[in-house]
Amino acid sequence: VEAALGKQVAEAFDEIGEAVAAASIAQVHKARAGDKWLAVKVLRPGVAETFARDLAAFADAAKWAVWLDPQLERLKPGAVVETLARSVAMELDLRMEAAAGDEMAESFRGAVDFRVPAIDWDRTAQSVMTAEWIDGISLKDRTGLAAAGFDFKAIATLVIQTFLRQALNRGFFHADMHQGNLF
Repeated sequence: VEAALGKQVAEAFDEIGEAVAAASIAQVHKARAGDKWLAVKVLRPGVAETFARDLAAFADAAKWAVWLDPQLERLKPGAVVETLARSVAMELDLRMEAAAGDEMAESFRGAVDFRVPAIDWDRTAQSVMTAEWIDGISLKDRTGLAAAGFDFKAIATLVIQTFLRQALNRGFFHADMHQGNLF
């Protein structure tokens, strides 16, 4: 966080907690700055180097495959690896995710049934993305949802309708639709 933001953690946040969620390339911490609660997504240390090493191995494997069987060239394994490398580069730059979040939030401004957390651009960099913290109930917490009075069929309908509005009406959508992203 300090390397990415160019300041001490204590300068950027009044408090920051242990990871509350983790995935393969990043983890999320709950933090506070003034009276705002924030979600701070941080790339795992060394993840870029691991991807670079893996992509180099894939590139070598693609070359070897074509050398061993020249007919495989028609499948363009080198181009596949290049596509993977471009995709990984975008995935490892959290500013891209932040920009997509901003674009989606703008697209859904005024919607009463869908909300995208606001990005905190002052605390966002290539390997750190900061957004407003949103409290919610995980979709896997059926007991909590029922206790809060939610209708499961209505939730299912809303998820499908929102996805279709994103994909069909606006031309883009959040592809990572797991419970953590669906409060």
